[in-house]
Amino acid sequence: MSDTSEKWQRPKSVPVPTIWRRCDGLREMEDGKIPKFVIQDVPEDMHEEIVEFMTVYFCRDEVMSASLKFLDDPVSVKELQDIWRTMLIQNIGLVAFVDDGEDGDRRMIAGCNVTGVSYKGEKITSEKFQGRCSKRVVRDLAEYGSNIVDVYERYGVNEYMTAMGLCVDPVFRGQGVGLELLKARFDLGKAVGLKATMTIFTGVASQKLAYKVGMEVLAEVFYDDLQEDGKPVYPNIKSKSMKIMAKRIE
Repeated sequence: MSDTSEKWQRPKSVPVPTIWRRCDGLREMEDGKIPKFVIQDVPEDMHEEIVEFMTVYFCRDEVMSASLKFLDDPVSVKELQDIWRTMLIQNIGLVAFVDDGEDGDRRMIAGCNVTGVSYKGEKITSEKFQGRCSKRVVRDLAEYGSNIVDVYERYGVNEYMTAMGLCVDPVFRGQGVGLELLKARFDLGKAVGLKATMTIFTGVASQKLAYKVGMEVLAEVFYDDLQEDGKPVYPNIKSKSMKIMAKRIE
């Protein structure tokens, strides 16, 4: 599938942005109100805002990034930002906005899931990265984790929906936003003709959400087994393992 014309492209019949879900939060905020959220495709003119959102919260809180002190490595941060930009161009990223009843173009971002499409025969290698953290994470996720199982063969597909970061604003954590973003992934995937989705979930919270939407564990990698010179690669990490989880989109 080296010819770009053969690759999956979002059908023009599915406009960007499309709203996939609306939902209520699970508890009252400080103002005594239960928030409402709308989940849709990332608008094409908001890519940089999503990149900034992910940089602020995901690079700080995701368990592997936190262990490696990702934000202290500007080269790695830039390389990860470039990955997000490349994925967002595919126009299947998801964002949850606070639904305040207004139709303004710039609503508050409650969370997002940077999703994209992985194609059979294409691989990301750590050799392309210069940052200390990005090279390490790509080696463990893309080279090691993703190669444990063959998602293409398992689901009989030439492409599948992948993701590089599910993140919710700390203000709205505990409101069910992450779960609704994952559910919306299947609404979107079905509409645009993708048949499967796979993600390596690195932390306990995201793994629990994946279980709730029916994703299966294809493989598990324990962080204690990832060592260099007898020392853990991810010291003091707040999770015992990463899980390669997937599901057919029907």
